[in-house]
Amino acid sequence: MTPTIFYWLKKLSLKVISSKQFLNYSGKNYKTIILVRYVPLQNIFKLIALKRQATNIILMLDDNLLDLNICSELPLLYKLKLFLKIYCYQFLFKFFITEIWVTSKKLGYKVQKKILNNNIKIKLLDLSYPQPQSNKIIYKIAYLGTSSHTLELKWLKPLFEKIQSERNDCLIEIYVDNKWRKFFRDIPRLKMIHPMDWETFYIDTLKRKVDIVVNPIISSKFNSFRSPTKFFDITRLGAVGLYSDLEPFNKFINNNHDGILLKNNIEDWTKEIIYLLDNKKERERLFSNALKRLVNN
Repeated sequence: MTPTIFYWLKKLSLKVISSKQFLNYSGKNYKTIILVRYVPLQNIFKLIALKRQATNIILMLDDNLLDLNICSELPLLYKLKLFLKIYCYQFLFKFFITEIWVTSKKLGYKVQKKILNNNIKIKLLDLSYPQPQSNKIIYKIAYLGTSSHTLELKWLKPLFEKIQSERNDCLIEIYVDNKWRKFFRDIPRLKMIHPMDWETFYIDTLKRKVDIVVNPIISSKFNSFRSPTKFFDITRLGAVGLYSDLEPFNKFINNNHDGILLKNNIEDWTKEIIYLLDNKKERERLFSNALKRLVNN
């Protein structure tokens, strides 16, 4: 989904979810479902389950994805992928789709010629670019561990999904290499920063401002010998640190004074993050105590 389409859908106060989130979506109280561009195979079965509830299923297209003839310059593998999708679309047109939204008159004309169901309405969208709200407070939540923290990154994914499903005012930043991009790409408002050398990272932490840094560790023999130096990185960012209540942090952090110690429970971490986001004075108190400790070390 392009940023323009994303903002346009949000402008209409529509609930925007990823294809993976759609698989777990109940569809309760929603009579209209809008599918953007592609429809993964597993989502077709979900549509079958929701067909009785949703009386209006709309496909939104911003490219001519129904015509192989204009794709001669594309790679063979991509053309094969498009060919399979076209057959998938025709199945959807026959049994599910009630309306198609297009982004140009020319595209609408082409789509009308390609679909085999004349009962489907074609609607031309007004895609004037909506301006995002400039006065909206955006909080930053970060994780500073690198791609080697496999267990922690896997643990963090449901936490980030839960936070971003409950809040629309948070940006999450993580330091990961390309192999993690597919793993995290469906989480909204998540920025993936490529890992950097220590000197560059140190300068970066001095320049950037973050509100909350999450620092979970999964219990293991290796992790029990780690040092608590993340405390200093977190404090340089101007952030409050949330730490697992495990070694080495439970022997270093003064709980509820210069950081927060938590059991590795997604609900507990979610509750604490939301509490801190909504309580600026509490964040300032915790950070002030952490800063005093940083200065004195």
